[in-house]
Amino acid sequence: MAKRLIALLGLALTSPAFAQLTEQVDLKKPERPVAAPDQAMIVLRPHASGMVGDNRILFYRYDPATKKVAVDAQGKPVGTKITYSYTVFSGKKGEKALRVAIVPAGDYVLAGRTFNATYTDIFCFGAPQFSLRPGSVTYIGDFEMLALEKMADGGRRNAMRYSSDLEGSRQQFATAYPELAPKLDAWQPTNGATFQCLGDEFVAYAVPAGGKP
Repeated sequence: MAKRLIALLGLALTSPAFAQLTEQVDLKKPERPVAAPDQAMIVLRPHASGMVGDNRILFYRYDPATKKVAVDAQGKPVGTKITYSYTVFSGKKGEKALRVAIVPAGDYVLAGRTFNATYTDIFCFGAPQFSLRPGSVTYIGDFEMLALEKMADGGRRNAMRYSSDLEGSRQQFATAYPELAPKLDAWQPTNGATFQCLGDEFVAYAVPAGGKP
């Protein structure tokens, strides 16, 4: 059954993770790749107050004219995935983990979230849509990952709570990219973008107007 939920509640679905999505920058390595002239950077910070498994936050390329996400020759979505893990083997309680991805400039949607690379929420009934200019460095937000959180209806589902802290993120981003930190700017999302539902169960996900709490 389809359920419409806002960002402060969250959601749960079952569809496989999309392995073809490009990976984020590995900030554990000394190399610090930067965007090419036709590319852009996105910055966000996942975190959790309890163990939530291995997660992916999904961003798909989007065409506002056709209301479809881009797919490859195999029909798989094109975009990037941001990984976050808090298990008995990795992660720290409450620590906001800096994540950076380099992607082609253009239009995107915050398309979904996976839980343990198995259960996937796809926001095809309404997602935040945003544009990335060539050379831009864009802060998307902080996302609290929740596992089997109790919802208003009494059920327990996976969830992803949104918040925004541009200056805090800028300070953390400066430790990895000091020369680019002054360029970091907040995204300007528009809720309600719909697209083809590429999974098993689907929901809507919204952030506050202008991407600010």
